[in-house]
Amino acid sequence: MIRGHTIALDPTEAQRTYFAKAAGTARFAWNYALSEWKRQHKAGEKPSAGKLRKQWNAIRHADFPWSGEVTKCAGSQAIIDLGTAFANFCRDLKQPKAERHFRYPRFKKKRADCGFALWHDQCHLAGERVRIAKLGGVRRREQLRFIGKILGARVKCRAGRWFISIQVEMPDARPETIAGIVGVDLGVKVLMTCSDGTVSTNPAPRRQLLQRQQKLQRRVSRQRQHSHRQAQRRRRLARLHYRMACIRHDAAHKATTRIARTFGTIVLEDLNVAGMSKNHALAGAVADAAFGEMRRQLQYKAARVVLADRFYPSSKTCSGCGEVMEELPLGVRIFVCMRCSMVKDRDRNAADNLELVGRATAEPAGQYGPADARGHCSAGRRRRGGETAVVEPRTQLRMSAHI
Repeated sequence: MIRGHTIALDPTEAQRTYFAKAAGTARFAWNYALSEWKRQHKAGEKPSAGKLRKQWNAIRHADFPWSGEVTKCAGSQAIIDLGTAFANFCRDLKQPKAERHFRYPRFKKKRADCGFALWHDQCHLAGERVRIAKLGGVRRREQLRFIGKILGARVKCRAGRWFISIQVEMPDARPETIAGIVGVDLGVKVLMTCSDGTVSTNPAPRRQLLQRQQKLQRRVSRQRQHSHRQAQRRRRLARLHYRMACIRHDAAHKATTRIARTFGTIVLEDLNVAGMSKNHALAGAVADAAFGEMRRQLQYKAARVVLADRFYPSSKTCSGCGEVMEELPLGVRIFVCMRCSMVKDRDRNAADNLELVGRATAEPAGQYGPADARGHCSAGRRRRGGETAVVEPRTQLRMSAHI
């Protein structure tokens, strides 16, 4: 098992300058290798990351002597990452256009959010510091929480703060056998509603800090382009965005960890997050709720994740009798069944229906589910329910590819 731990650093001004130089070297090496890759491909040659690394190492001391002021893996690892990017792009071309995730590599611009990689022999942990080649010890905010072999690290800058993400190889842990099935309904006002009655509140950092964000954005736009004052206010805006992201990730991790440690099977809806984000009336709220991040975390934390069909009417279906309503506006938060007179919260009713979908997939073929044990019609429930997909847990958690 490979795990990554991100730790905040407290560098001095000289160390910040070193980090900026190393990040600039990595960016320059990437752009140099990309231009050479295009030139060689146009000339009929077959470029590769290995050839470009040899070419870079042969000329960098003579043509780019400033690259020797930082660790050697800053530029070399950038070229390796470029080869990985081309491999992903070429492999993705075989997939249908709707299922492609990688694009053709582009040149990198000089920007505040930057970073570089370190190999295992270029970084060492010594007490409360991280010793980096050609730099020395840099103070870190916390100890490494994982015990194992260090494979590498990446130093990155986010909103003016420097972090190091250390990749550790650990022995595979035996998964805990946890029983129980729970349906989870993700929402905007309430972050997560579970079928066991648990509700996780949504801190909504974007909505809480929206006025401050708009004020800073106006100040940035009114300043003269590329001026010192504009750069200063851009940093303030970046720190605000970073704070909102931290609040959002903290709430998501706490909610998903509690659910994954309590239940063995978690049932989610296969939401079309990209389509929902195109609605300008809901895009901000959907991004603030982080539906995609919640699903991603549950898929690697939980033992078993079941994805209900995207068109399964979980909110319109009565969890008591199986009656399906024709219309249910978003403004109606209380579900009232006209058939069995059941009154329940809209999100709780959807979570209960998702739990029934999970129990149906967990049972052998030819047997009735829990809903049928209550005396309800199994055939009708099965026709109304959508298809399900079982997502197996990930065996490895990689901090980043090809360190």
